[in-house]
Amino acid sequence: MGQVGSRHDTVDYEIDNHVVYLSLDYMPKEWLRLFADLTYNHSEADVDDPHFGGDWYPNYYPTSSDPYSYPAAYFDSDFSESDDWSELEYDQFSTSVGFEWNFWKSFSVTSSFTYRWFDDDEEYLGEDTDGEAYILNVGLMWKF
Repeated sequence: MGQVGSRHDTVDYEIDNHVVYLSLDYMPKEWLRLFADLTYNHSEADVDDPHFGGDWYPNYYPTSSDPYSYPAAYFDSDFSESDDWSELEYDQFSTSVGFEWNFWKSFSVTSSFTYRWFDDDEEYLGEDTDGEAYILNVGLMWKF
């Protein structure tokens, strides 16, 4: 339950998150480190419509006797479809593999490849945000 708006109304909301994470780090040689990780996330959220009741107060100058959440101005926004706007369900997958090659104690090269996938099962605020990303990172490290 959460508090919404000027009438101290309670609104039911439900959020579920499920995450799986696996990480591997292996050094087959003193000069070579291999690493990989895998992440999967499934999330769902839903909020009911807030109901503000029929008493509207054009309260432009709040007084100390007003509850702290009263608005400072007339408020008549329509939230009747917020339950549709708030439906959220998505799956997210990310994996990466890489290596670090130590040429000397003070100099090494590192590289990793990452794949990310996102599937938005419910269009959030009218937008479909499905997508994939392929990321290649290469770096030089000099310790001094």
